[in-house]
Amino acid sequence: MAKAALYRYMRAKKLRSGEIAFFWEPPHWARRPATRFGRVCPVTASALGTDLAKALVSAASLNEALDEWRQGVVTTRVSIGSVLWLFQWYQTQRKFTKNAAKTQADYLKIMEAVANLPLRVGTFGDRSAAKVDTEVADKVYEKFAPRGERQAMYVVQVCRAVWNLAGRYEKQTGVKRNDNPWAGMGISYKAKNGNRPTNRSEYERYCAAAIDLGFPSMAAAAALGFELIQRVWDVFGIPDPDLAGVQSETRGIQWEDYRPGVSITIRQSKTGKLLTIPLCDRMPDGERIMLYPELEARLAMVRPSGTATGSIVVEERTGAPYKHRRMSTVHRRICVAAGLPKAMTFTGFRHGGSTEIGDAGETDLRSISGHSKLDTTAIYNKASEEKARRIAVRRREHIAEIASADAGGDDD
Repeated sequence: MAKAALYRYMRAKKLRSGEIAFFWEPPHWARRPATRFGRVCPVTASALGTDLAKALVSAASLNEALDEWRQGVVTTRVSIGSVLWLFQWYQTQRKFTKNAAKTQADYLKIMEAVANLPLRVGTFGDRSAAKVDTEVADKVYEKFAPRGERQAMYVVQVCRAVWNLAGRYEKQTGVKRNDNPWAGMGISYKAKNGNRPTNRSEYERYCAAAIDLGFPSMAAAAALGFELIQRVWDVFGIPDPDLAGVQSETRGIQWEDYRPGVSITIRQSKTGKLLTIPLCDRMPDGERIMLYPELEARLAMVRPSGTATGSIVVEERTGAPYKHRRMSTVHRRICVAAGLPKAMTFTGFRHGGSTEIGDAGETDLRSISGHSKLDTTAIYNKASEEKARRIAVRRREHIAEIASADAGGDDD
């Protein structure tokens, strides 16, 4: 009997049972993590079974996928009902488009990563969305878990939202209502404690480390965030994606709006408000009390000689405003050098400064924070031990006042 001709990269192996099984193995140059044209090889070694006819069909598909990857061919056809098709459908729905620009961008990155997840043949995006079950969802989660718990959590969150909406339009999407494979996985989608407020001690350590590393600009930025409780977008002059087309061309806090020892004026990109914050107070005898000496000391370190113009916070190596990614990279480097918590975000300076003001007894932060509503400031003015202490002290004072009043009544 003539030996059957096998396709490329196929091999036959005799099993203990005496049957002949077929396998497909990619060449050594295509084994993961081999990458071409920015893509990891989409196919891996696969068992093809004992049926030669079916094994040949599978091997042909694997070879086709391998050749497309090697040649940089990207298939543009999207099968109706596939996971990739469902993601594209979701992106046209109001449930997605109503989200903030950054949220949309984050969702798109997650959907792209999930759709490109390689399978033995093709990618996860090629799979039928209606046939994704809980076992498959668990495996997808396990694939992303090594990349970090946070990313794996976002994968489940995004897919859960997509399948939830798809189930409402079962006839259109093919996904069954109330049959979401991403639900009930026991994963929390919310940060445990919200944005962590940075306290003054941490803020001081951060500034010292920033200066030691040659980034006094980041110390100045931290001071603007903590002392004046300003938003990251306004401190760095980074365009807010949610305000594209409506925000002014002038971004960030400008030298022209700073009068040392007198005041600083800030335009809030989110609300459009123009806030002038006094930097000193005059006593009845004429003495001037500096209100933000730490802030002004840090601004003095980065103030250019001569007439200062343009954005206050600029990067040392370029003389231009920071890009968001570069700012995040430098911020993390400073935190590591200062031995600060990993959970310490730059937004934490705004939250920490707000909390410190609340600890001092002030609840209305709008004059410097730029918020439109008083109740919004509560998000930043975090609960703290100092507030709890003041509440207890004030309560004891109130109890004492009541007792004193009662004692006075007994004397009558």
